[in-house]
Amino acid sequence: MKYSLFTLSLPECNPSEAARLIKEAGYDGIEWRCIDQADELPPTPDPWKSNRATLNVRHWSKLAVEFKKITSDNGLEVSNLATYCRADQFDEVKKSIEIAKAVGSPRLRLTAPPYDGKTPYPEIFKKTKEAYAHSAGLCKDAGLQGLLELHMGNIAPSASLGFRILDGLDPKHIGVIHDPGNMVIEGYENWKMGCELLGAYFAFCHAKNSRLRLSGTAESGAALWSYEPCEMNTGFVDWTAVMRAFKSVGYQGWISNEDHFSYHGKPALERIRYGLAHLKKCEALA
Repeated sequence: MKYSLFTLSLPECNPSEAARLIKEAGYDGIEWRCIDQADELPPTPDPWKSNRATLNVRHWSKLAVEFKKITSDNGLEVSNLATYCRADQFDEVKKSIEIAKAVGSPRLRLTAPPYDGKTPYPEIFKKTKEAYAHSAGLCKDAGLQGLLELHMGNIAPSASLGFRILDGLDPKHIGVIHDPGNMVIEGYENWKMGCELLGAYFAFCHAKNSRLRLSGTAESGAALWSYEPCEMNTGFVDWTAVMRAFKSVGYQGWISNEDHFSYHGKPALERIRYGLAHLKKCEALA
């Protein structure tokens, strides 16, 4: 396996600082966060609202060259460009493809639309399948691979639903980001079965963990539970079991540490080293 760190996890670092720490911690690559955000960020770092290790889409033509140099100067590869554009936003997909090419990324994330229960799934599915087919064509023309992330709250939280959307498309140009930390919240299926089903579409992996906590009592008196992020070794994802499933299908690609919650108050280098060490230990045990 090869390991990268998603810069969502280093909101307190500027791009140069992030790349230096990622290299020092022993990673092989970097997954750059890429989104349109304000030039003036709130003073308190936050993974989503105030992330300094982000390639800002509004200045991408200048920043992509800078980020590519920062990556190269630190002896890292760009594992993925983590965009937030949806596969059905074709103008944004085209722009994101240009950014990925400029920063030197061979792939980019293209998110699926949400499922909120208001629009019937069959209707969303049809439009989404058409959107990914079109976006896959755009990626093919650019020589890149688009990625659908398995994510709670959207119409592809599981391996089987992700496969259903992409089935029939060329996996060279469109694939899946496997995300066990998301899937224990919504979309869990037997790890090995899911990997076997995805087959060639299994193209990337995000790593983090989650667990349940008691959060209240319903009107009926039933216990209410909610998910919370946690350390990589204390949640519902058994990463040794996940690695075993990955190895069973011959996956040797990227695992990108997306642990952006767990170690508040700890130095950045310490927390990203810990995540990498645990993942490598689980890989060795699998």
